Amino acid sequence: MHFAYGSWARLTRIRLLVIVLVGLLAGCATTIHRQAAELQRTQGVSRIVLMPIDVELSHVTAGGLLEPDAGWTEQAQRNMHTALMEEARSRKVELVDFDPNRGTPEDREKSLDLVKLHRAVGSAILVHEYIPELALPSKKGKFDWSLGQETAAIARSQNADYAMFLFVRDSYTTGGRAALIALVAVATFGRGILQGGSQVGFASVVDLKTGDIVWFNRLARGSGDLRTPEVAGETVNALVGDSMK
Repeated sequence: MHFAYGSWARLTRIRLLVIVLVGLLAGCATTIHRQAAELQRTQGVSRIVLMPIDVELSHVTAGGLLEPDAGWTEQAQRNMHTALMEEARSRKVELVDFDPNRGTPEDREKSLDLVKLHRAVGSAILVHEYIPELALPSKKGKFDWSLGQETAAIARSQNADYAMFLFVRDSYTTGGRAALIALVAVATFGRGILQGGSQVGFASVVDLKTGDIVWFNRLARGSGDLRTPEVAGETVNALVGDSMK
């Protein structure tokens, strides 16, 4: 029971963080790119291993709570994966899926743990790199973030020099929430605003030799729909297209 409560508490904290980040970043009209180095290409083609996509789709209830939808999340996984592969082919980038059957059990465990670490590090980047008031003095204005030497586990098992990580949380307003938003807007003459659905995420390309994040981008907006292939393709392009140039 203690384990179950701890897992629920962690999920709750993540969802609350997403809501806070959307509020902080949604006012930014443009997407900012950070690139510490150009990707090294072998014979004109970059080889990047795509790590399991960390995505979750939810309903926004009338009370403003996020309720995950497993069916929507599965759709988003498929749509994002298809869009990523199409994006890579169009740009002559060799993007390969992480193969959970390759490597030692220890390397596989370390590799999958890095998906969770990326979630935490990426969230920190959003706070400290995109909100000037919260910039870290120790960085001295440099984009200097890493997942650590454990990324060597991916390099060993997947035969790649770089890895791409994606974190996305997408939410959609229910009928009850939409009605409440409209009611508040009318009652306050447009001055009262309730949060509706939103799309927030970030993506990183990591140098597996060093663990350094050599490219990072974020997306925070009130539009987008990962449930349909065409619109999901637009989201993927907005989030990672620049990494494959």
